[in-house]
Amino acid sequence: MTGILDYGKRALFAVLAVPALAACGGIADEFLPNTERGRLGVHVARAVNTNPDNVTVAMANERLRFARGMLAHTLPPGIGVHVDVYASDFGTYRFGGGWITRGDLYVGRHTVPTETIEVVSSDMHVLTAEIVPNPTDPRRQWVKLTTLTPGTVRLTFKTSKVDKKRQRIGDLIEDSFVLTVSGSPGSKESPVRAKPAK
Repeated sequence: MTGILDYGKRALFAVLAVPALAACGGIADEFLPNTERGRLGVHVARAVNTNPDNVTVAMANERLRFARGMLAHTLPPGIGVHVDVYASDFGTYRFGGGWITRGDLYVGRHTVPTETIEVVSSDMHVLTAEIVPNPTDPRRQWVKLTTLTPGTVRLTFKTSKVDKKRQRIGDLIEDSFVLTVSGSPGSKESPVRAKPAK
């Protein structure tokens, strides 16, 4: 009996969703995860003492036709990089707005305002991590990573989604990012291409 009710609920949701999807751009995920469990997206905000290309991987979203600078998994030693960490939600969102248009509505997994509460490096001799103020937006923070010596570390992020008043909502979201520090200071690593999001 429960299975019949569940099937009925899914069928009703599908019938109600069709008109909503017809009124917007369709189904498309905007969120680009790059952590171990795919719960967070780590974006490069600023590079220090190095070319941004040395710390960034361009991850493409073919459906929405954009690319985003994500944190590379291999970094040179002796540099710094500031990153923004984002979680996601599923629902209706607006994408592609500009000075003239508001953009189109889509349904899917999309980036939402997120606050990093804690970040831990598994080896402080290889890479240090700290939460610092975002100079472009006093309401937000960045995570500052500083590479020291060659090695491999696991960065563990604890984050929370926040509302318009920057109040935390929902459960804490935890995920990790494995980083390798190799090469000489400031050197350009071999380019790495991320798999495009579908």
